[in-house]
Amino acid sequence: MITPSARCRQGTIRWLLADPIVALVATTWLLATSAVAAADGDTPAAGTATHGQQRLIKVANAPAEKLTTFAVDGAGRVLAGVAAESPTIRVYGPAGELTAEWKLPVPPEAINVGPKGDIFVAGQGKLLRLDEKGDITLERETPNMVTAAQSARVIHQRVMDKREKALSDKLQSEIKLYKKRLTEMQEKIAGLDSELFTLDQRDLEDRSPEAAKEVEDDRTRLQKRRAVCAKLQAKLEYNIINPPSQQKLSKAKTGKSRQTAPEPAPEESVRQLIADQMRIASISASRNEVFVACSSSTGSGFDVWRTDYQFAEGKKIGESLKGCCGQLDVQANDNGIYVAENTRHRVRGYSREGREVLEFGSRERDRPEGFSGCCNPMNVAFGDDGSVYTAESGIGRIKRFSADGSFIELVGQVELVPGCKKVAISVSPKGDQVYMLDITRGHIVVMARNASRSAELSADETGALAVSEVSP
Repeated sequence: MITPSARCRQGTIRWLLADPIVALVATTWLLATSAVAAADGDTPAAGTATHGQQRLIKVANAPAEKLTTFAVDGAGRVLAGVAAESPTIRVYGPAGELTAEWKLPVPPEAINVGPKGDIFVAGQGKLLRLDEKGDITLERETPNMVTAAQSARVIHQRVMDKREKALSDKLQSEIKLYKKRLTEMQEKIAGLDSELFTLDQRDLEDRSPEAAKEVEDDRTRLQKRRAVCAKLQAKLEYNIINPPSQQKLSKAKTGKSRQTAPEPAPEESVRQLIADQMRIASISASRNEVFVACSSSTGSGFDVWRTDYQFAEGKKIGESLKGCCGQLDVQANDNGIYVAENTRHRVRGYSREGREVLEFGSRERDRPEGFSGCCNPMNVAFGDDGSVYTAESGIGRIKRFSADGSFIELVGQVELVPGCKKVAISVSPKGDQVYMLDITRGHIVVMARNASRSAELSADETGALAVSEVSP
């Protein structure tokens, strides 16, 4: 990447580049001084990363299309999930050329490739298994979604539970308000009593007919006002003891309101809960089992389920895991399950039964094994050797760790639109290419191993010369 200081140097030597020999010398100087600038903090120092940004695979080509996820299979093909009116997986060859497009019954939220070559896709409460040609060989609901009728009852119950809590909160608010109004009413009645006492004193002092009539009229007016206030005071006192929300809450708790006069849950609330329930964060597989991270069926966050390759025998092995910005990546292989616990700047490892076996990483800006930003690492992936790759949103940094969590190397850093968001990554079979999702721009960034790259000069659209790195 050319930094602002590098651009200044580029402009300074532009006139030199007309001579091929001088151009070669200038190119060497520019690369060297760029490395010095990097060491001073402009960019990562040259040679510290194993890979560099090579090219982009543009996937989302229309406003109605959204690139949501991707994976790389054993043949090096990029399988990109596109949410659109007609959901698809777009298949790109190792060179980035579009080779096929597979239609899906649901918008893809997660894609992964198992060690046996099976392609797993998840979205909107559905699990799909595809063969290498894109044919769907199996389709089932996620383990957290039971039969439709049971789901409807469970969701309706959750809506009612939320409404009960809302009623309880409203109850406390009502009581507080009634007490405040009661105090105000008591002060008002005390004021009226004081005015009536003053009238009585006037009546004793002046017994003339005119004065007596005036006093009587004022007394009648004040007594009427006091009677109204006294009635309101009694009502407020009653509401404090038995507020209106209390009756609704009692009926909701006993279930009588549903049995005698069922109140249907708001359609919008039900639809929203259904959408939340169907959300899937990730899908991955070991040699014999599939692991799915989906919305918690009992609370907030995500639950992790283990199934067989038929998506049967579902067992919950983790629950209510939290992720910043609604993101939580859970990936599994034969070594175990790795969770990108972005809220705590670490990766946690679990056995297939959900028992914690390791953790690594911390919030660090300077140490290579640390993670920076508000919530990183955001995503994880595996190399063929079982090593663990981590991805950090915002800064686009990728690192590589051993299966036991020991830091190995900095893979590289790509240019991303900043933000707390999904930055799914995948690794080619030999690890020569590493891919990262740029969900905002709708493309996949391809990084290539630096050992297989060379520098050359290329002209930009304005005719200015710039240094870029390309594969030979």
